[in-house]
Amino acid sequence: MEHRTIPGPSTGTADVSVARLVLAGLTEEGLLRSPARATEPPEPGIPDESGRVPSGYLTGLWRRGLDEADDPALGMRTASHWQLGRLRLADYLFATSATVGEAIATTARYAPLMNTADREIRLAGRPDEAETVTYQIRSRDPEVDAQASQFALAVVLSRVRHAAGTEVRPLSLVLASEPPPHHQELAAWFGARRIEFGAERSTMTVAPADLSLALPGADATLAAVLRRHAAEVMAAQATTAAAQVRRVVVDQLAGAGPSLTAAARRLTLSPRSLQRRLAEEGTTWRDLVDDVRRERAAVLLGKGLSRTAAATRLGFSDARALRAALQRWRD
Repeated sequence: MEHRTIPGPSTGTADVSVARLVLAGLTEEGLLRSPARATEPPEPGIPDESGRVPSGYLTGLWRRGLDEADDPALGMRTASHWQLGRLRLADYLFATSATVGEAIATTARYAPLMNTADREIRLAGRPDEAETVTYQIRSRDPEVDAQASQFALAVVLSRVRHAAGTEVRPLSLVLASEPPPHHQELAAWFGARRIEFGAERSTMTVAPADLSLALPGADATLAAVLRRHAAEVMAAQATTAAAQVRRVVVDQLAGAGPSLTAAARRLTLSPRSLQRRLAEEGTTWRDLVDDVRRERAAVLLGKGLSRTAAATRLGFSDARALRAALQRWRD
């Protein structure tokens, strides 16, 4: 039996593609009726093509959707707008897997690509048994958590059906939402033989025969390349904001000089979000710039560079500014 729990921090980030899918789905369902509300994202906004957004942005979108409509199938209906490629790397990791079971396992393994916030992901079962997929979001808003988790399971099932080319139906669906007055739409879309509500976590059980289905798009060579890339992306995500900023500052010192706005843009964050993340790590933009300058100054001056030349390379206005910084660092 495989049993994996992937914890996330209390605050995290989500891939921009997830935010775009949720935003588009809710908008197309007519639940973000005000154009201003639908198109004006909360700070830091959604980058055009790549990057990540605070997981709280997703929570806000779900909250707005729920405020517009008390819909027990909101997560499923939003997920129904998924198409191959909308979730980018995660979609192709899934589609190039050998079987449905391997594809679902890949989803769990590379879940941080999509969201690093608090969530519980488990796979329970053996190759010759039905497998239960647990996907429970934990944003501390129970209603949001229920719909976001329903959305996650619905996306997994959408991928399964698309990749396998057949209408896979779960053996059972267990949802964290409270029992609704009617759930015909959920029953029809998921096609589960049994649906339960009011559970602690949302789960979906897939039959052994479905898990063993071969995927027509399987490509072992491409899958290996994508998995290596996914591992590199997740490793980069795990790097602290401070470490990322230090690398950016080093590059900036060789160019136009330190700029919080430019650094935030490079990291696909707003200046405010970047400052908040640094504060969570116990540091500030100014402190990091100062640290990098101090370290670089020691190297440059140790090589015999004049203070004037070193000041230029460190982004100081002149040698006097560098002299003042050297004095401050000694004190």
